[in-house]
Amino acid sequence: MAVSSDTAVLRVAVTTALGAQPLENALVTVSTAPDESGSRQLLYSVRTDSGGMTPPMTLSTPPRENSLSPDGDVPYALYTVEAALDGYVPLTALHIALFSGVPALLPVALTPLPEYESTAPAELTSDGQTQVLSSERE
Repeated sequence: MAVSSDTAVLRVAVTTALGAQPLENALVTVSTAPDESGSRQLLYSVRTDSGGMTPPMTLSTPPRENSLSPDGDVPYALYTVEAALDGYVPLTALHIALFSGVPALLPVALTPLPEYESTAPAELTSDGQTQVLSSERE
């Protein structure tokens, strides 16, 4: 799959805790990182397939040249990824960094809800630091 120089392709793999089983039909949303007012722009809202994978999502990034010198502008774009499925604790991953031309795979493990609970607050997976993803080989 060809990736233009100012984009990156993100796929999300949703599984049960510890990656034991893929979760089909999980709702995955990708939005911009929150701005100063906390607002985000929704970019994708997709469902996972039987293997727990989302379709490829192409997202904008700064030019690759930004990563070629230490004095360059920020070389990555930040996104927020959320995953939810009935019966599981929803998860929000903040500060997901994508680099130009580098396909990325974000593994997301959802925890089953206790039997007596029907909803739970979203778990946050960030302490404010940029998260590095594994590179996906195509």
